[in-house]
Amino acid sequence: MTRILKLAACQVGAVNSNDPRPKTLNRLIKLLEDAAAQGADVACFPEVTFTTFFPRFLIPEAELEKWFEDGDVTTNPDTKPIFDKARELGVDICVGYAEAVNGTKVLAKDGGDCFNTCIYYHAKTGAVLSKYRKVHLPGDYEPFPDPDAINQLEKRYFKPGNLGFEAFRVPDFEGQPIFGMMICNDRRWAEAWRVLGLQGVEVVLCGFNTTGWAPDMWGSPKDQAPKEAEEMAVFQHKLSMQGHSYTNSCFSVSAARCGYDDGKFLMIANSCITNPQGQIIAETKTMGDEVVVAECDLDLCKPGKERTFDFKRHRRLEHYGRITSQVGVIEPPMLETTSTNGVNGHATNGHATNGAATNGTAPKKSFRILLCNPNATKFMTDKCVEMVEPTLPPDVEVVGFTCPYPGPTAIEGKFDDVMSSAAAARAIIPIAHEYDAFLVACYSDHTLTKMLREELSQPVVGIMEASLYAARTLGGRFGIIATSNRAKYTLEDSVKAYGLDSFCAGVRSCKLGVLELESRSEKEVMGIMCGVAEQLVADGADTLTLGCAGMTKLKQAVEDTVGEDVVVIDGVLAGVHHLSGLLRLGARTAKAGMYTSSAATRKARRQGYI
Repeated sequence: MTRILKLAACQVGAVNSNDPRPKTLNRLIKLLEDAAAQGADVACFPEVTFTTFFPRFLIPEAELEKWFEDGDVTTNPDTKPIFDKARELGVDICVGYAEAVNGTKVLAKDGGDCFNTCIYYHAKTGAVLSKYRKVHLPGDYEPFPDPDAINQLEKRYFKPGNLGFEAFRVPDFEGQPIFGMMICNDRRWAEAWRVLGLQGVEVVLCGFNTTGWAPDMWGSPKDQAPKEAEEMAVFQHKLSMQGHSYTNSCFSVSAARCGYDDGKFLMIANSCITNPQGQIIAETKTMGDEVVVAECDLDLCKPGKERTFDFKRHRRLEHYGRITSQVGVIEPPMLETTSTNGVNGHATNGHATNGAATNGTAPKKSFRILLCNPNATKFMTDKCVEMVEPTLPPDVEVVGFTCPYPGPTAIEGKFDDVMSSAAAARAIIPIAHEYDAFLVACYSDHTLTKMLREELSQPVVGIMEASLYAARTLGGRFGIIATSNRAKYTLEDSVKAYGLDSFCAGVRSCKLGVLELESRSEKEVMGIMCGVAEQLVADGADTLTLGCAGMTKLKQAVEDTVGEDVVVIDGVLAGVHHLSGLLRLGARTAKAGMYTSSAATRKARRQGYI
């Protein structure tokens, strides 16, 4: 049996910034008619189909409206005709556009709810089967200083997509084939394709606008020949479509907006249709409006999905933890090399050494501590790592971890605690072997601490626990500066759970949400925290602990307020150095009692997937 679909890429040539909408719409309809005349079942149009690629311009907020589509594009007067034509011709279409949710035209950083979007329109039913919002937004928020530079300001006008990479079935075609969508820059990211591949995707539709020459944007030499730059952009486009179609055993259709917009801004062409072997089976030849159609037997996806890329048999999740737990690059530590017989960096056995002397002494051990932020707010992680780094001894490295989706952005209650613990633990366990100890950077008796102690033998401590141990050592009575009233009650219960309530002078609230520590002005937050600190000292506290990892940067201000006779303890610093000391003792987590892992019994009851 074969499952034949005719797929079309509808390439659109130059669209100028002053082109009237009816003119552009008539061109799109003509392309759709050409695709239908060639027997196309599905036609893919470019990114931001209805206008020029406006993110290259710095546009005043008052003038943004004409570039965005409000509400339902299938019924809006400015866009409805192409959907009417698709229904008349019986051709499904994938169309990209700038989406304004609920009519908003506010810039992204000011809370604007605008997205770079595409939809799949089902001609037979007149329904939108799926909507996708571009996830990987390239470029910058502010334009380059050089007025002649080619800009890419998608981060200014759009939010990153919030719908994920969801595959969907299309009815009325044989076997209800599985489709997925992405937009332009997404095609360069292997993660986007693999998420669709893991849903069995058979056809990926991708509209794009890719500049042919933009040295500032690429970081390339400005004397680069424009033709050479264009050829490289085309090569990389095809490489992305061919390589990822092969590694996910699917067909793909890419449709370009191309040519010289406004006679100045070059966008590459080379719209193409690619098969599951990574071969281009149809490709445009011009830099203008053009349609290419290819007959695609979706059963050709099966060999790759069942053999070479049989994910169920061959994937090894235990080695992929970094993909979802780490955003930026974390390089391995530099090797401490020695010189032997005039050759730098190599011991006599030919291997690079790590602090080993040529007299055969053992290299100094380097301890790696994973600072685990169980909420999904990365700037908190970065602030903690930045603050602790200057205090580290040479043999200790601290690596930041931010809880991945669907972890909450703040932890302000038990529900947040449980959700963040589950998401963080799933991401940490596969990479745990790379670290010697774990610091849970949430100021509470956080569930993740006990979860990691059960599953791992390396030492684990939370920043609250570590700060209270330090406070109990350095003073007679401690006070805790809490964020909200709810946090105050939670921390009071935690102090009792640790058995330290008799040493607690009090817990006082700043009446702030966790994220307000960053969103409010530093001066305002500093004033509130310092006032609370003074009250706690008046209550009898001789040591103070900062009751949230987000307070780290204001430690100095609190110290200046209460004076040198009162000790102010930051839980992150206390936790890192507490763990560092345990590691030097060679300490491990005891497994004979409450921290015995339930992994074996989970596996016995066939719940190892947890």
